[in-house]
Amino acid sequence: MIKGSIQKAVIQLEDKKDNSQRPMERIKILHNLLFHTQSDVSRRFMTILKKRICYLLQEREKPILNPREWIFRRALSVEFILEDTSFRQALWMHLENIVTNVFAQILAVVDANNNLNHISQGSPLAELWLQMFQEETFLKIKYTRKAADAKISVLSMTEDPNTTLFCQFPFSWVLKAYLDDLWKVYHAKEQPKKPTEEVARFYQTFIKNVWMPGDSTPDVLCYYANDFVRMAFPGQDDSVYEILSKALLTNAEQLWSSVGRKQMSFSPIWLHMEYFYLRDDYQLFVDIAKSNDTVVNELWATYESPQKKMFITLDALNILLKKAQPIESRLLPFDTCIAWLKNIKSIKPWVEWISQDNYQLKFYPEKKQLLESVLHRWTCTNIVYMLIDHLLHNETQIEEKLLRLVVKQFIFLWNRLHDKSGFQPEDTFELVTKVLKKCNENADVVYLVKGVKECKSCLREITDPAELPCGHIFCTRCILEWENKQCKMCKEQFPEDYTPTASEATREAVACHNKFRRKCNSFFVEFITMYFLGDREAPSAKIIQRLIKFVACKPNPEHQSRRKVYKPKSELSPFEECMDTSPTIQSSLLKLLLRCGFNNVKVHLEEYLSTMEEIISNQSNMDHFYFMVVHCLEDFMYPSSEEDVSQLAESCLSTADLSASCESEASKIDTLQFIAQLRLSISHVATVLARQMLSPADPNAPAAKENDKERDLVNAMKKLVATATTPWPQVFLIRNLCDVHGLNSTWNMLQVEKWILPQGVEISQERNTWWSTTDMFLMLDKAQNQLKSKDSRENQSLTSVLRQMENVLRLPPVPDELLEDKLRKIMDALGGGEDPGLLEVVFHTALTLALFPSHITHLLKNICFKPAAVKGSYLPTMPEDLLFNEKNWKIGTKDTIYYCQCGRSWVVIDCGRPAVVEKCQCGADVGGTHHTPVPGFTEKKSTEDKTEKGYILGSPLSRRNDLERCLSPACVGLVRALLHSSLLLGLYSDKKAILDLMKEQVEDVEQFFWGHLQKDVACLVEALNRNTEDAVLTVHLFLQDLSNSPADGGVALSVLPEKKDREQWEISFRALAQPFFQKLEQRLNSVKEQRMNEGPHGSNLLLKIAYGQTLPFEDMPREGLINQPCMWKFEQKTTIQSLMHFLQQEDGEGTESSYPILLELLSKLENIQHVRYLPDIFRLQNALIHFFQNSHKGENYTVRQFLDQPELSDDQRLAFSRAIETIRKVWRNIKMNPSSSGITVLPDLSPDNINTNTAVRHLLPTQPSISYLVTKFLIQLQNSCVNTAAGVTREKQRSISAEEVKSSSVLAVTKSDLVTMALANLQYEVDEDGHKMTYFDFPMLQRQVVHRFISGKPIIKAQTAPSIALKNVRTLEATKMEVRDQVPQELLSVNQQKRIMEEARSVNALSKALATLKVAAEFLAVTGGDPERPLPDYVRRDLRMDASAKQFQDLPVVPNTQLKHILSLWQVLAARRSLLLVQMNQDPFCLVSKEFQGKLDAGQAKDLAFALSNTNLDLFLIELHEMITVALSKFQPEYTLKDAFSFFLEDNQVPSTTKTTLTDALDPDIPVRNILSVWRTAAKTSQINVLAYGQEWPAQGSLSTGSLSP
Repeated sequence: MIKGSIQKAVIQLEDKKDNSQRPMERIKILHNLLFHTQSDVSRRFMTILKKRICYLLQEREKPILNPREWIFRRALSVEFILEDTSFRQALWMHLENIVTNVFAQILAVVDANNNLNHISQGSPLAELWLQMFQEETFLKIKYTRKAADAKISVLSMTEDPNTTLFCQFPFSWVLKAYLDDLWKVYHAKEQPKKPTEEVARFYQTFIKNVWMPGDSTPDVLCYYANDFVRMAFPGQDDSVYEILSKALLTNAEQLWSSVGRKQMSFSPIWLHMEYFYLRDDYQLFVDIAKSNDTVVNELWATYESPQKKMFITLDALNILLKKAQPIESRLLPFDTCIAWLKNIKSIKPWVEWISQDNYQLKFYPEKKQLLESVLHRWTCTNIVYMLIDHLLHNETQIEEKLLRLVVKQFIFLWNRLHDKSGFQPEDTFELVTKVLKKCNENADVVYLVKGVKECKSCLREITDPAELPCGHIFCTRCILEWENKQCKMCKEQFPEDYTPTASEATREAVACHNKFRRKCNSFFVEFITMYFLGDREAPSAKIIQRLIKFVACKPNPEHQSRRKVYKPKSELSPFEECMDTSPTIQSSLLKLLLRCGFNNVKVHLEEYLSTMEEIISNQSNMDHFYFMVVHCLEDFMYPSSEEDVSQLAESCLSTADLSASCESEASKIDTLQFIAQLRLSISHVATVLARQMLSPADPNAPAAKENDKERDLVNAMKKLVATATTPWPQVFLIRNLCDVHGLNSTWNMLQVEKWILPQGVEISQERNTWWSTTDMFLMLDKAQNQLKSKDSRENQSLTSVLRQMENVLRLPPVPDELLEDKLRKIMDALGGGEDPGLLEVVFHTALTLALFPSHITHLLKNICFKPAAVKGSYLPTMPEDLLFNEKNWKIGTKDTIYYCQCGRSWVVIDCGRPAVVEKCQCGADVGGTHHTPVPGFTEKKSTEDKTEKGYILGSPLSRRNDLERCLSPACVGLVRALLHSSLLLGLYSDKKAILDLMKEQVEDVEQFFWGHLQKDVACLVEALNRNTEDAVLTVHLFLQDLSNSPADGGVALSVLPEKKDREQWEISFRALAQPFFQKLEQRLNSVKEQRMNEGPHGSNLLLKIAYGQTLPFEDMPREGLINQPCMWKFEQKTTIQSLMHFLQQEDGEGTESSYPILLELLSKLENIQHVRYLPDIFRLQNALIHFFQNSHKGENYTVRQFLDQPELSDDQRLAFSRAIETIRKVWRNIKMNPSSSGITVLPDLSPDNINTNTAVRHLLPTQPSISYLVTKFLIQLQNSCVNTAAGVTREKQRSISAEEVKSSSVLAVTKSDLVTMALANLQYEVDEDGHKMTYFDFPMLQRQVVHRFISGKPIIKAQTAPSIALKNVRTLEATKMEVRDQVPQELLSVNQQKRIMEEARSVNALSKALATLKVAAEFLAVTGGDPERPLPDYVRRDLRMDASAKQFQDLPVVPNTQLKHILSLWQVLAARRSLLLVQMNQDPFCLVSKEFQGKLDAGQAKDLAFALSNTNLDLFLIELHEMITVALSKFQPEYTLKDAFSFFLEDNQVPSTTKTTLTDALDPDIPVRNILSVWRTAAKTSQINVLAYGQEWPAQGSLSTGSLSP
């Protein structure tokens, strides 16, 4: 039975595409093993194989109920009827099929990676192979229940779906997995930092020497090492594997000598130990070798000595760094210098990933010396690289003379640095400063002929040059301030009326020189950050003192009276002329010092404070300076999670002693640190209180345990304020609440939590006055003045506004009511509305549109008062046809859009042509087979723009805060607030016109627009990082700007009939909004100041507490820094949204971003933060592929059942859970926000969300599926960021396959990471007047983001991501189509077909021939063959099926056929067998679904028989039989048979005349469900012995192609 199952077992296996000839090789090997029993290897193989098969058969029977009754079950089956054989023979065939399946499952394991080659005759590893095959505890083969025709994937050492690795060592992948599992077991106990003898002996106790090769077989170990490196580091060149294998063996042997002391045998366990302890080291070498083609050959040259130790990673880096040493030939000319920079950029991440803590550094002193040498060489090279990189940043060329001069300085710097032994901070600082000054002098010489490097009057760099008649250059302002009109250098007089000017050449030279110095300054800051202030360690005291002198130097005596403090303009600088002489205090040095950690720089901070106290004489400025220090300290406390800030807050509040910080002996820096901690803690208390009071029904509310923690935190705050002698903690808490949640919400909270108010303070019960903004009063004054005027047109508009507002407010109309009274009535009613803030926005919008027209308000005015006029307009901020722009939806280069007949859009990925059939939600088939779409599934050509006019937004609940063309999210929110206000008002002007504008008809249109207006305010809240009241006030302020702006001469855009008109309108709006947002902070503060001075004392007391500079209390304590009012100012917290808003304002909206990397990260961070889980997702997908390929349960498993499998380790379960959660989050983001995800059109995949009850098949990486699209999307995000960064940094890129992706390969950035980094680059500046300015150092922030998150990250090849096509069940259609692709087919001649139909009379012979043809066809589908080769010869020689080839002699025609006839022969033989069975009153279609077994009535049968008498009946029977057996599943039972048969024939390229002849006999009313009855009627009609063949139709017409399973 085993011998007879070889071919059928082999063809069940599915090999990778590059191993398509393996089935034939496998048959040859197995035939030799099983039929040459005189060999000892063959006998032992058969013995073990039978034992294995018996074991799996027992496993198969375990879940079967009453397994001994299988004979009775077979007797009830009708399948054997088709074979026309004895019941005994049918039972034998059934058992043979079972054994075949079990045999195939064994082969899928034992011939993984062509493993059977090692047991072929003469193989030296045959004995080892058999020992491993025999050992069941080592080689575990599990039985999996599979469908009869299911494909079984052959195991592989690599996850690459297109590459097969050939193992050199028997079962090497099993041995590796076995030893890996042992390592995990040991590490569960403990994790020694270095290899020990105990670790080796632990291995030894679990390994049986019977099958473990030892040191007596070094070649065998070499084979295993070769396989090991291929499994551990997939996708590398053979040269890399060769040196890796050699290094692994060499180092493992040295480890064995050092640790094992040669008391244990040298076996694979030492290879594993070497790898486990140095895996990162080896992985780093692989990355280096992949990017540098020559490094491997150069390494081999260094390892010629047999005693040479192979520290391949350090040796490779040493080679690269030596080749990168800066010399003149590598730095000149400019293009060569740029190439050198790119080279160093590629080396940079590798050096930073060098492990400085591995066992070899302790065992081998020479490696420690090599490491020190490499790191020192890198330090020297990196300093020079940083300097060159800064100087050449954004330069396409540089003065050749200057480049030559500075290159000499670069080389001098490198040599001097390299000559020093190790890194010496003070000497390095002095040397770099000296070289910078020399470079600056070189720039003086090149750019300014007279060598002017600073103005000799103010001693600062010249920014606005002016040239005197004598030729000397000074600042223009300095010359104008001189009382004595003579040159400060040569003393030459110049006229009193002389106008200082400079030529264009002089100005350009000065500008170039200043830019050169700015770049030197930029390098200087990065240099000291990286090498002195950036590693959280205590810096050098001497260097700190030097830096303090830079930023706190004494003013020039000449300017002592005017200038108090000298600071650099925006950064540290080694150049005196760059010092800013304005009395400005800056935070740059503070921020740099704090990078080292507060405790490490505490002494230096004290020194810095003392120095500044000596210089700053103004107490107000000193207070502002102290607050700046507090703010910097607070920024560096930014927590990585809410849990961290909770712990810090609880610790601070529970131990806080406010009185101690007021004592005179208290250290100022400690006091400032305490204030910063207290501010952060109180801010967190505000967050907790708001969560408890304002959102009690929040579904994301903390669990009970967390509630206890929050309660303790609030109680600690209560205790603090109860014992505090100052009200400032309570004041700061109120300020937090007001700024984050608004006055109204804070007022509500204070009614409950009265302890928050300082003692003796009461607030008014009235709060309506808070809503009546000053802007509204101003607008009402203008409206009242308008009513008094005689302008009838504007009065008419105002009358319309008041009428609309009456309707909005549901106020009853009063006959003959004066407009002034109506206006007053409306104002009184506003405060009593459900949402007075939004009502005021609508009213303010209406008044502004009515009274103050401008080129952007004309459109909104029409919507408000004449909505019918804007019919057919493209409304602002409405989405475009994202399909028209391919970049919105394409992932792959060939992706194509198709439509289902119901209108749903589908993306066909990869080749862009349908290859599988799926079900749409409407129930129709979508997709196609063999690149042919199913009927009704049509391609969508994106040549036509489908952007819709009018209002096309859907539910407000589904909206997100997005960019829209040139408008930022803040602009979009502002535009839509005005638009929805206008639409609301327009409902009362012409409701029908408004409804005509809307694409989606809603039940309550007014409520619909109110919902959108609320969403607009929410979007402004998010974009501006403000509270709701501030967002509403922002709209009022913008409306005020519109009313105050002078009438412009722009074209009035009252309607927008074209897309370009909308674009122009949005550009005009952006031009107004950009300066508005830049001054928004100042204007909001101004309005709040005005509010504080309005109304009675009780109503504005809360305002004064929240926003006032001084408190309205008596007897406030004044002692100590903690009681200074400036310490308790509230500052807006930095968020991703606010950072994005600042960045957009910095760039200028609509222009190309100056910081594209930051923009990319911030705009896509919601999904980019999930890219770090790509390795987990890949592991999950590969596990699922293996699970589905080798399990019968996969279709029915849920996510929870899959994760609960006992086979999974805890690590796997955790990684898979992370991956599933990531897929869930990213998929939700894509579904909710498709435009910003870059995937606009997606298949209507089910389910919408993923949870533990979701079928696990939805996570399979099929095409398309949720998992597949999410993976592609995350890869796209990574690649986009890497490409964007490369465009800025010019870094050399590398690409890797998905199989090579490790945690270190992917972006790992979170919101917390970016905010923390942004805060470190948020600079503060306080001028002499106490005005504070904040700004982000975006250039430095972008460089740090690239360095930390992106540099060195590879491009991931999307096409290598795990994927599976769910076609593992072999269908006749698939087999026949693949045969046709491999072997060109021809039809049998008419005479040959006639002979078969006349002479073949044995159903049994036909069944045996068909079974053989099926096996042969399946082999040809994989391996191909010569079309002219005789079919019997192929079966006998290649397939080794001698008996089957002999059986061909019993049938006519078959012995004389060739491989090119196999499909035609199969089709005719199958049809003939069915005809014979019908004659025998048997059912040839007993296995066809019952839904196709409908009956023709007597009349239909009679009419059909008559119609068939006029057609080629046998051809009809053959083709319809093919449709039934091959393609029936493609058609629905209710389809008409005539149309379905016609489509089938057309799909199979049957000539049109023949198609018409065959289909004309069918009544159009016969459905597909009656197809079997139709065939039987045709069979009975035919004359079996006298076949009437008609005209032969062309041979080139192909037979049925069949269909793929869904």
